[in-house]
Amino acid sequence: MQSLNSLYFPETILPRHLRNCLLLLPDSLHLLQPVEPTKDTPEVTPADDIFMKQGICQVHTPSLPGKDQERFMRLLNEIRTRKDSFAEQLSSLTLAHLSQETNRGDHSRQAIMSSLLDRQVPADTESEEESKKAELWQARLVLALAEILDREEAELASSLADIDDSELALFQDLKGEEAGGEEGEDDSPLAELMRIKAKINQPRPGTVKRRLQAWKTLYSATTLPENFWFWMTSQEEAAELLINNYETQSGRNGVPLLLLDLPEQIYMRDTDGLENIKNFQEKAATVRRDIIEKLSSIVSKEHLNVVDPVALLPDAGILTRDWNDLIEYCFPEERFGRKKLDLQFLANISLGQLVSGKTTNKLCHSIVALYRD
Repeated sequence: MQSLNSLYFPETILPRHLRNCLLLLPDSLHLLQPVEPTKDTPEVTPADDIFMKQGICQVHTPSLPGKDQERFMRLLNEIRTRKDSFAEQLSSLTLAHLSQETNRGDHSRQAIMSSLLDRQVPADTESEEESKKAELWQARLVLALAEILDREEAELASSLADIDDSELALFQDLKGEEAGGEEGEDDSPLAELMRIKAKINQPRPGTVKRRLQAWKTLYSATTLPENFWFWMTSQEEAAELLINNYETQSGRNGVPLLLLDLPEQIYMRDTDGLENIKNFQEKAATVRRDIIEKLSSIVSKEHLNVVDPVALLPDAGILTRDWNDLIEYCFPEERFGRKKLDLQFLANISLGQLVSGKTTNKLCHSIVALYRD
């Protein structure tokens, strides 16, 4: 059976509940990482390595000299723990940099480089090499700051997941009895809890575009084990930006291939989550093999009808039905919720070309898979 290896973008960490859902289809999920974690990194625990040890999740990091990595990790630790103006200003400068066009003499670049490299870099003498190095440093920092926020939200989401709908309903009844109708609904703790729960995974305005730009910089500096043609994301804006870029460069639209059901959440610890993924893949072996083989065949063909989805994948309806039936059997919607994995075909260009700007004479096709409502 052919393997389906995927690259996840633009986030550089993957919450447990999301990872467990996305890995039901591909054999492996690869992520970029701004800097390699050390044994002193607070978020890293032995339990986090089970998917990596088995090669199911893998991370890739551009090389970083030891002294620079130590300085970078110290800086991140200061940002995590310090609440003074230094951390706030550095975060603001870094995030603001990728939200606008900058020139070689941009002040934010110099401020960040002097902080990271512990020296001053005069704007009027900055070389092209120093400019590229500064851009990569800023991309690392943007993504590392985003990781900190992602982890905080993932922890909160995991805690909120323990409060199911029946408990919320009971809480609502008790609140109504105790408050006697005096407290307004919008001012109640329950209403605030529901607002937090609804917004927990919604990206802040503008952050997806900035993160994608930083991710592209990191991608261009990273050596990957293969040229991934299957990219996954849970950020609709990121998928739209990438597909819009493709449509601008190629002059054609992306072609919808499949719209598969997936659970909305699988809040299981690593060992249990891995066991459930393998159990599902065993039950769905036939339809999963058919999907992977047909996708692999499509991206390897030279002559394709890139306009008609039916011509590209004639039995899409049967594959979708069989897959969705198994998802419902193994992960009932009533318990696990439901989302879609929307597969879009991009002809005659690799996704690496889209983000790096490099050209190649080799014929390439790509698929973007968006995990969405």
